[in-house]
Amino acid sequence: MADDNRPLKYARYAVGEIVLVVIGILIALQINTWNNEQIEKRKEQSVLIGLHETFTDNLDNLNNIIAMSTDAFDSSKKMLSLVRPNASDYTIAEVDSLISHMINYSTYDPYTGSVDDIINSGKLNIIQNNTLKVNISNWSGMFNDANKDIQIANNHSFNVLMIYLNDKFNLKNIPTPKRVSEITQLDIKASSHFPANYDVFMRDKEFENLVVFHALNFNYLIQEYLQIKDYLEENLKLLEEEIQE
Repeated sequence: MADDNRPLKYARYAVGEIVLVVIGILIALQINTWNNEQIEKRKEQSVLIGLHETFTDNLDNLNNIIAMSTDAFDSSKKMLSLVRPNASDYTIAEVDSLISHMINYSTYDPYTGSVDDIINSGKLNIIQNNTLKVNISNWSGMFNDANKDIQIANNHSFNVLMIYLNDKFNLKNIPTPKRVSEITQLDIKASSHFPANYDVFMRDKEFENLVVFHALNFNYLIQEYLQIKDYLEENLKLLEEEIQE
């Protein structure tokens, strides 16, 4: 009888061995899957942190640009309140300061940082948050309208308004815009020796129209910048929700 049960015992033993092997394989696969998931999570965290740094830098820069653009816009509006057919209630120092502030601006040039690398390398697929993924993929499209308005504003400022002022106004008399002095180290202290008649342009309809266009250009720019700011802030919030401490 003992010999008759031996095959059954061997069968049970073999089945047990198979079960153990299968369990071992499943555990190994589970461990491997877990390890791979952890590796992917670490890669995602690295991508998210890089994006957070890039978006933070862009937001800081953009806030400065918005402040300067708002100042240029407000100075243009103030200038418009002074320009009229019989303008006289202005001071030369006031006009000099307003013109300086009108042209003291920087246009927004986004710092791409890690964004382009993430998009071009396919790392975007590592990001699990679908809303964030879609937003990042729309990165370049966010700046198309702003870039067009920047070109229009720059063209008007330097190729139209400044050409007009160059013919009727002593540019040397205005305070050197901070941005210009920082970039060029040009800080003109002495006033021009040439006479200037401020009534010529403060009572000129053409100058009024040029300032109107200048103000409108900056109004459009500011609106574009505020949309970009919302975009940056939204993505920073999403990134902070996804980044693990």
